[in-house]
Amino acid sequence: MKEKIESAKELIRMAVNNYKNPIINSGFGKDSIVVIHLCRSMGLNLEIMFHRDPYFPKKYRYANKIIDMWNLVCRDYPARMCSAFFRYDTFEICRHYQIGYGDLVLCAMLYTPEKFIEGEYLCALNDIYLQPKGTYDYIWDAILEGHRTKEAKPHNNMVPSGLGWSNKHNIGSADVVFPIHDWTNQEVYQYIVDNGIPINTDVYDIKDGELVPKTDKTFNPDCRPACTECMRPDKPRSVLCPKKMCLVNNNWENLVKTEMPNDFPGYSEEQKAEE
Repeated sequence: MKEKIESAKELIRMAVNNYKNPIINSGFGKDSIVVIHLCRSMGLNLEIMFHRDPYFPKKYRYANKIIDMWNLVCRDYPARMCSAFFRYDTFEICRHYQIGYGDLVLCAMLYTPEKFIEGEYLCALNDIYLQPKGTYDYIWDAILEGHRTKEAKPHNNMVPSGLGWSNKHNIGSADVVFPIHDWTNQEVYQYIVDNGIPINTDVYDIKDGELVPKTDKTFNPDCRPACTECMRPDKPRSVLCPKKMCLVNNNWENLVKTEMPNDFPGYSEEQKAEE
C-alpha cells in the first residue's frame, strides 16, 4: 500500500512539475476524494472541476460538506452539447464538456422512479438533454482523474494507461493523469479509513472491505430519477407523458446519439456475441 501511495504521489508531482495549470476533476465519489486528499497531503491546494446539476440539491450534501471542511475552490460550466446513449436497456444522457477542441463526456445515469410524483423526478428530454449549453475558455493543461483501469469510461475512451497517464483520447488541450489507476477497491477503502476521510454513507455501504454503491439512488449524484418514455427507441411513436398526462411524440430519431465501442472492456462476452 505504501508503494501504491508513493507511486500515486509521483504521478501528481509529474503533473505539477511539468504543467503550468493542473486541475482535479471530481464528482466527490470514493476515488476522486482520494485524489483530492493525496494532493492536499502533499501541500497542493489544486482547484476542483465539479460539474453538478441544479436539481435535487440533497444529492450534493456530502460534496458540500467536504468543500466546506477542506475549503476547496470548485468550478463548473455548462455542457457544449448533450447526446443520448441506449444499449441493453440502459439509457443515459451524455453531457459533452468542451476542453479546447475536444470534449470530456460525463454521463447522467437515469432510472425510472417507482412513482411519478411531481417534483421528485425529471423530464429527461427537457430538464437534462435540452439543458442550457455553452462554450468555455478552458485554461487548464492537465487533469487529475480518480478513474481506475477497472472503471474506464466508454463514451470518451477515457481508459487509464498502464503508466497512469493518457494524452491519446483527443480530449483537447489538456493531458489526463490517473494517480490511482492501479488501485483496488479495497485499497481505496483502506486509504479512506486510514486517513480519516468522511465516508459518504448516503451513497455507499461497506461490504467485505469495499465501498459498494447503495441500491437506493436517492442521494447518488450520478443517478437521476427521470422519465425517458419519449426518448427511447424501444417505445412507440406516441407515448403517454406523466407530466402533461397526454400523448406526446417519441423524439428518439431527433436525438444526437453516442455509441459505445464493441471492444470496450466493460462488455461481457455474451453481449459481444449478441452483436
